[in-house]
Amino acid sequence: MKKSLFLLVSSILIACSPAAKDHAVLQGSVQKATSKTITIQNSVYKKEIKINEDGTFQDTLQLVPTVENYIQNFYTLSTENGRMFVYLKNGYDLNIAIDESNFEENLAITGKGAENSNYILDRIQTSAILESIEPFFKSEKEIFIAKVTEIKETFDALVYQHKNIDEALQKGELQSNNELYEGLMMAYEQQNRIAVNTKKGAPSPTFVNYENYKGGTTSLDDLKGKYVYIDVWATWCGPCRQQIPFLNELEEKYHGKNIEFVSISTDSPAQHETWKKMIAEKNMGGIQLFAGKEQSFVRAYEISGIPRFILIDPAGNILDANAPRPSDQSLIALLDTLKL
Repeated sequence: MKKSLFLLVSSILIACSPAAKDHAVLQGSVQKATSKTITIQNSVYKKEIKINEDGTFQDTLQLVPTVENYIQNFYTLSTENGRMFVYLKNGYDLNIAIDESNFEENLAITGKGAENSNYILDRIQTSAILESIEPFFKSEKEIFIAKVTEIKETFDALVYQHKNIDEALQKGELQSNNELYEGLMMAYEQQNRIAVNTKKGAPSPTFVNYENYKGGTTSLDDLKGKYVYIDVWATWCGPCRQQIPFLNELEEKYHGKNIEFVSISTDSPAQHETWKKMIAEKNMGGIQLFAGKEQSFVRAYEISGIPRFILIDPAGNILDANAPRPSDQSLIALLDTLKL
């Protein structure tokens, strides 16, 4: 009898205990609303929620459960006039108040799981401190380390300030802060390495036996005794093509002077015929070279974006590793000081 009573009570307790939710609830209000819907989405989920005439909205969201990748719990919530980020999981019940005329300035997020989204808002605002890092790349290493340590500690403190955020979010954000620190340090080392290797007066990295459009091959050493203005470009690069007319004008202006204008294409070998065709169509002058698979010159200058312009003196030394573009009038002023 006692056993039967125990089983009866146990079954009642189990039946009455709340089941884990397989959905999230998203509700709130939009002041000064002009949009008709709110869209909630990430890479694996998207849903539109109707905004009622009084500005309120409410819906249940059966989200895709995530186990390992906390980033998939980040969602954008957007209207026609703005967007914000929220952190959502099944079981959360968020209430969001938005002023659509001033979308991100007048937000209020409450309810179960709200601490996570409020952390994200604070993180975005705090990220403004990254704008202060740029001048420190020119500082001594100890000063730079102190600055990036300060930034990391600021972000870490923000995580711990929001004590009730999701465990996966906390762990992921702390790891992200470590990666940010390491990334900034790597960028500092790279920038200073580039500054040393490509400083004014240093011997320029060379290229050897690049295919010449007019026939044969050309190496940088073949041009010693002359100033060399190098354009690193590619046929697919819009900004590169925009500089071609200005470069042609520059070549005409300094024709017969002690300077060579060299264009090095970084196109893939598959674009070889496209390269030749563009040179002909645009009547490109100067020395037109095709690097093909041989990209050591680009790597030596650590070129990450094109077009890139380099000025080398007659001895083969660097005058300017990041010279002005042909469209920049300061280039003419620079070349005129060389007494070509």
